[in-house]
Amino acid sequence: MISVIIPYVRDRGYLNEAIKSVEEQTYTDWQIVEIMGDRTQGANINRGLKIADGEWIKILHDDDKLPPNSLMDLYEGIQGFDFVCGNQHTFGNPVFCPDPKIYVGCPPVFQEMIKDNQIYGGTTLYHRPALEAVGGYDEELHTGEEYDLHLRLMEGGYKCNYIPKVVHYYRLHEFNKSYYMGPGEKKERREFIRDIAKKYDRCNNI
Repeated sequence: MISVIIPYVRDRGYLNEAIKSVEEQTYTDWQIVEIMGDRTQGANINRGLKIADGEWIKILHDDDKLPPNSLMDLYEGIQGFDFVCGNQHTFGNPVFCPDPKIYVGCPPVFQEMIKDNQIYGGTTLYHRPALEAVGGYDEELHTGEEYDLHLRLMEGGYKCNYIPKVVHYYRLHEFNKSYYMGPGEKKERREFIRDIAKKYDRCNNI
């Protein structure tokens, strides 16, 4: 079974679309775990992980969606691996998404991941034992929590596969972090992400 954890602070008007996209999956052995709370994203996801029943864990944010074959493609792609990632397609109101794009990932390499994130977080599926072995998400982080998790998994020897398929629809809207942050906030976020990478840089590449 795949447990789809949907963490959110409040319903911003997109939650039903996210849920419907799970209900329309061609892979039918799934469970939805909704987690509402005002804690960090990592803390909310960890709460969901504790009550989820599935051997496989998918995180879906309340404002995003899954294409119909997403869970099937990810399930097939994770066999023999600890987690898997794929490609991402942007969508949304033309005001905020005037030029929808497909973001193509690649097979992630740990040392390259330290220099530049190679995984689009919304595209991932995890084998539950791997997530639990590294302690789940860092509940203290307010940004970069997926990046930190992937570096911990890879540092721990857990293997990630890449499939060249669109497995995630990422919605662009007025509440996206990258949209409403000012230049100063964006710089601060970049520096914070850089600090995360430095924790795992054993070869002083940064």
